[in-house]
Formats: sequence, structure tokens, C-alpha cells
Amino acid sequence: MKRESAADYDIKMENVRYSAPQRYYGTRILFVIRGSATISFGGRNYEMEESDILVVNRTNNYSVMGSEDNCIISLSISSQFFVAHYKEYFHYNFACFSKELDTGREGVIAQLRHLVAEIMIADSRKEEGNSLEIRSNLYQIMLMMTRFFKKEAPHWKGVDTSDERIARIIQLIEQRYAEPLTLSELAEYENLSSSYLSRYFKQMTGMGFLNYLNRVRIKHSLDDLLYTSDNLFQIAMKNGFSTAKNYTVVFKTVYQQTPAQYRKEHQHEQLEQHEALINKVEAKTVLDSPTILDRLASYLDVGIDQSYTIDEDHLEERRITLNSNEGQELKREKHIVFIGELKELLNENVKKQLVLAKQQLRVDFVGIQKIFEETILSTESELTEVSISLPIYTNTDIVLQFLKEQGIYLFLKLDYKQISQNEDFYIKKIDQFIQHALQVFGRDFVEKWQILFYSKEGNSVTSTELERIYLKVWQVIKHKSKKMKVGTFFPFDEKQEQLPENQQWQIKHADKIEFIGYETDQNEVINFDDINVEEFAKSHRYIRDKTKKAKLFMSQHQMDRPMFLVNWNILTGNTRYINGTFFRGALILKKILELEGEVEGIGFWINNEIHERMQDCSNNLVDSLDLFHFFNEKHPTFYTMRFKERLRGTVAARGTDYIMTENEDGYQLIIFNERQFSPRYSIDELFVKNRSKELHIYLTGIKPGNYQIRTLKFDRDNGGLYPKWWNLNSKYGIDHELMDHIVQSISPSLDIKDEYLNEEWSFYALLNTNAIHLIEFRKAID
Repeated sequence: MKRESAADYDIKMENVRYSAPQRYYGTRILFVIRGSATISFGGRNYEMEESDILVVNRTNNYSVMGSEDNCIISLSISSQFFVAHYKEYFHYNFACFSKELDTGREGVIAQLRHLVAEIMIADSRKEEGNSLEIRSNLYQIMLMMTRFFKKEAPHWKGVDTSDERIARIIQLIEQRYAEPLTLSELAEYENLSSSYLSRYFKQMTGMGFLNYLNRVRIKHSLDDLLYTSDNLFQIAMKNGFSTAKNYTVVFKTVYQQTPAQYRKEHQHEQLEQHEALINKVEAKTVLDSPTILDRLASYLDVGIDQSYTIDEDHLEERRITLNSNEGQELKREKHIVFIGELKELLNENVKKQLVLAKQQLRVDFVGIQKIFEETILSTESELTEVSISLPIYTNTDIVLQFLKEQGIYLFLKLDYKQISQNEDFYIKKIDQFIQHALQVFGRDFVEKWQILFYSKEGNSVTSTELERIYLKVWQVIKHKSKKMKVGTFFPFDEKQEQLPENQQWQIKHADKIEFIGYETDQNEVINFDDINVEEFAKSHRYIRDKTKKAKLFMSQHQMDRPMFLVNWNILTGNTRYINGTFFRGALILKKILELEGEVEGIGFWINNEIHERMQDCSNNLVDSLDLFHFFNEKHPTFYTMRFKERLRGTVAARGTDYIMTENEDGYQLIIFNERQFSPRYSIDELFVKNRSKELHIYLTGIKPGNYQIRTLKFDRDNGGLYPKWWNLNSKYGIDHELMDHIVQSISPSLDIKDEYLNEEWSFYALLNTNAIHLIEFRKAID
């Protein structure tokens, strides 16, 4: 196959027993696909085994010693080609040795192997049309090099490489450093005067031309100094110095010691072995056997679905220092799961969902908003006539016994609208229901119930009317039990920082209000017909701000009471489709963490089906968060809360996007990528992808030892419900087989590895939009 420009790149697959020191003016990627090899440069050996990758920079003079049966791919990308597409190329080296990369770079290396293997296979076909395929992969490799592995070259600090003229001059210096290169020659090359170029060069690089040229020469001389037995005069001549004395003076200026001292201190132990092999270099044989090509093909299945082209601006460092003396316990808010009516727990599927939520998320209360005739009376006639053989609370008692066994209490939501329809009947039923429950299940269970008087009425209902009904309810409940908590709904207006006029009675009767319930729905402050980024950003702290303002108002009016967030939302949009594409795990977690210590409890709905039925709504609701979908698929809320509840021990470190705990088994670290933006943009894959970020995390203060590290990743593709749902959906519906497949296939990913951790340890974590990662460091028991 005739290449369009053979100088741009080159790729070989060879058996390399030994290669004498060599330097390639460009970036070279060495990939061992069979056997082993030792690559020597920069004063050290790189021991490479099968699947290892090493990048050799244009500054490195390197040699290779390999096993008898090894096979190494060498992909060379010329400096001219690289700098044509990345102007700052000469400003950086690329530090990439797969064995020594921090944890979290495995996917990057897998993608790099994949791309190199594709180029090698395409090149071996010798077919027309492969040039575009090869170049496409080259661009991806160069992007990965600059994105993940670039490291500022020491002699380039302060150099402005974005200037095209300087880039050309530097490239020429790198190519001809061994020649007697002069400033006047470069000036003539650029059609400039020597004096102007001298000033210009120093202005752009921070050093004079000769000083810079000498540093380049010294840099290139190191491998000759370390890997050959050449004397100083020979090394000086080979690298552009006129005399050994001149070489020594410049070298000492850079390294604060003479070349002889440096050689004695750093020279490689295997120098004699290298020299002994120089005269026995074996011929390199290009290997294109089916066995080798099959081995190459094995790398094509790994890394193909990975995406590592995030802009470098999205790489962020987190330095986490553990403070074992902090000793702060995690605060645990109470959890309410709303099921609408008690009779829902006669449904075995709902019961299983509640048990699972209890086990993994903690459930303190079941929320009920319809009781008595809607509760679980055996027949309608039993409202007025009690059967001798079947008490009216038979089914109710079955459910209450189940809740008592589970250690879950009732959170009764008494709606003013329901009471006002038949006040005497309703109040009487309240009295009878509580009396029955106390008699059958005992005070220890029933007196832990909480009763919320819910009234979100406009000015059509007077303050006097709401006050009268509440006091009546209060009197009935307290007559039966002094310990049962009774509270009110608090329709606080965060904009006016005030209660509505017809709710002011709550201030007067604060002594008879033992807790308050409130709601926060960010959708209420967003105009979806005319939305913009600035307006949307205002809602970012809506839940936290409303909570704090409400607490301040209560404090000012001597109403300091426990707060229960019964309904809330994190701005999911107003359609089922947008709700499905807008993954929100980290948004939920962030809000929960912000409310830590601020609220007594938080509410969720058990599933979509019950929630929509109770709200008489056929569209996807956005005023609250559900744990399960219509079947048993888990919503992001479920996994988010599971991750949060899994944390235990004391808080050892905390930041805006992480929290780390220490416990008797080791450590737990939860990190997340919270991204708040309009759900409308969630259907734009590029927009969502650009909201991803990568964290380079440095941990300090870990107790040294062997650890099992478990990493659970929860994002749109790992545990997210709707991507799988939409992929399997069709206009003909989803049957039970598809539903079972969805339920079984959606869960966070799990990766396990064993590591010895020092007091300082670092790793990378790539987090998609609103992703959550939970890393557990379980210390091995000796």
C-alpha cells in the first residue's frame, strides 16, 4: 500500500532481541504483544511484558533487549506530523508506561492498545482505502497522548509554543542540535536580522538562543553518557559541543555536577552487557503469521466502547487528606416511603419492594394519605355495620402486623380536603382507628407514629377554619396518646420569606405543633417555555436555600421544630422522555448531603404506578422521587440512596464532590459529578458528554497495608434505568421477558482489585454526567 506521506508515521511488528541505542525524532509507542523486553533510556530500565505499552519521546536515546520469542509493535509519529495538529507539541513530553499508571487509567490503556492494533492490522492488509482508517486512529492516539499523558518538558518552562515562528525554530534546533548551528543561520532562515531574532527568542522562551541550544544538547547527551563507554570528548562532539571542556562547563551549569560525577552516580549497571551485544545484533523479522494476527485481534474487543476524548479542562485534581481525629459521625435522616393507602401492602410485589428498601435504604415510616374507608375495610357495608365473624380492620391488621415486624411506623397524612367533606365522620374514624391500633398493637408501636395535618389551600379557606380543624384533630389524637407526634404542613413562600396569610395561625399555636412537613419542587421556579442558562442556574441551590430560609423563619417565631421534607424534586423536566434521558444520580446525592443535619426526615414514593394513581395523573410525575418504576426496575433514587446508606463510620474527609469515611474495616470514598442543567439538553449526547469530568485523586493519611479495593460505578450506563428501557422498547409494548431482562441487567458496575497502599496513594476516576462512584478500601486481615 502506497502511503500518502510516509514521513508522517511508521508502524512495524518485529522480533527484537537487541537494538543498539537509537533516537527517533518524534513520538514512538512500543507495544509488546508477546514475550518480554527491557527498554533502557533516561537512566532506568522499563521491564515490559505482554500487553505493556511504553511511550518513548523524541528526547530519548533508547535501546532494547528482548526475549527470544518476543513480538513488539513500534508505532512512530513524526514531530512534523504531530506539531502540524498540536502546536504545543514541543512544549511537552508524554509520560506513559502502562505498568506504572495510577489506578483508573486501565480503560485509557485498553483504548490505546485497541487503536494501535487496528493500525497494525490495517497496515498489514496492504489495501487501498486503509489510509483514512489509519489516520483516523492516529488522530485519536495523538488526542489521547495530549489529553492524558502530556508532561511539561523541563527546558520549556515559560516558552510560548503557540507562536508558529518559535515552533519552527525549536523544531529546527531539535533536528540539528548536533550541528554547529548559529543564530545568524536561523535568522537568515526566518528572514530576520540576528539582533531582532536574539531579542525575540529571549522574549518568547525566557532564555538566550545559545543557552537554549546548549540545554537541548545536554539533554540529548545523557544517554550517550549513561549507556556508552565513549569519553567526554566523543560525547561532546556527537552532541554539538566544540570541546570536552565546553561540554563540562555547560553540563555543570545545568546539573550542578560534572559529567564524570553524573556518569558515576547514574550510569546503568548493564552497560557492559549492552556493549557486549552491540556486535551481535540479530536481524529483526517482521512477523505476520496468523497466530500473531489473532493475538492482535484479541485487543480489538477491548476499549471499543470507551470514550476518552474529554477536553483536558475537565481533568481536575482532588487532594484528600484523611483526618482520623475528626471523629464526626454521619448524620442519618429518617426515611418515609409513601404508598398512598395501607391496602397497597396486600400486594406482594409492593411488599417485596418495601422490604428491599428497608434492608438497603433504611425505611423508618410508611406514608399514608388515605385512611379509614379507603384504608382496608373488608366491604363497603362494614362502614356502618360490623360483621360478627370479620372485624372491619382485618386486612388493616394484617398490614400493621407486617409493619410492626419490620420495625416501620406510620406517617399519616391527614388532608384538610378529605376531612372537610364529612368532618364528623372523619374525626370519629380517626379516634376509632387509633384506639383500635393501640389496643391490638400496643403503645410501643403506635406511639411512634407521626400525624401530619396537610393543608395547601389558597385564600378560599380562612385561617380560622384551618385553625379550628387542626385543633380538633390535635385534641382527638392527644386524648388517645400524649406521645404520638402531631405536626402541620408548612407552605412556606421562599420568595416572600413568609407563610401565606391563612396559615399564620400556625405561629400562634406553635406549642401544639411538634414537627412540620414541607415541599420543595424546583420546577415551580422555572419557566419551561422560556428557559435560559442564567435562569436555570438560579434553581441550583433551591432546595437548600428554601430549607434554610424556612428554618430561619421558624427560629424567629419560636417555632424550632423537626422538619420533614415530604415531597421534593431535583428538576427532572416535564415529560417522560426528558425525564428518561436526564440521568440525575449525583443531583439527588448532592441534595441529600446538603440537607444533612438540616432535616429530620425525607420522603420518597414506593413506585411510579402507585404515585401516578394516587395523584390521578397519567403522565410521569415530577413533584417527588420514586424508588421503583412500574415494575421492579430501580430508579436512580434507589441506587443513590443505597450508595449513601452504605457509608458508615466517621467522616475522615469531605469536599464539594466527595465524602470519605473510616470504619473498622478500612475506608469508604464516595465521589460524584453533579451537573445541573436544563433537562432539554439531556437529549444532546455531545452536550451531556461534555459535562463529564475526570478526577485525579491523591489520598494522604491511609494506614499502610494490603487492601481489597471495591469500586462501584453508578451512571447512565451502569444502573441507569431508561437507556436500557428505551433500547428495548417498541410500539408493540414490553412483555414479561423483556421486563425481567431489564430488571436483571440494570445495576451499578463492580470492579475488585488487590493493592498494597502506602500512606499516599493516587488514582483516576472518569465520571459521566451526574455519575456516582463508591470506592471501598477493605483492609486485609493478617
